[in-house]
Amino acid sequence: MPTLVSRFIDQIAIGLSAVCIIHCLAVPFVIALLPVAAASMGGNSHFHEFMLWVIIPTSLVGLGLGVRIHRQYMLPLIGAAGLGIIIVAALWGHDVWHWWYEIGLSSAGSLVLAFAHWRNFSEVRRHHQHL
Repeated sequence: MPTLVSRFIDQIAIGLSAVCIIHCLAVPFVIALLPVAAASMGGNSHFHEFMLWVIIPTSLVGLGLGVRIHRQYMLPLIGAAGLGIIIVAALWGHDVWHWWYEIGLSSAGSLVLAFAHWRNFSEVRRHHQHL
């Protein structure tokens, strides 16, 4: 049972990382091209807060269940590094940095986190190929 849940949560986490990257890369162009839409969106902070509430528990559960199966303790550390980068960019990026830095940092954190989940998914699958 933990294997199926871990694999499912890793797949969700990889998808969320992709959504984060798409959001970070697309929103500045949408805002630049559609000023009326930008005014009606009310800013990016709500999206970032929502994503943090989703990706933090998903990542903790997915990587935690995976490490119980494959015992690769470096993967949760890599995932925590990616989460840390994303959290820093989401909480302080708007107020402190130029928007390109925020996008770059968020994208880098998402890639690191997606890598950790992909490796976690692969290791769980390798240990339980019969599923």
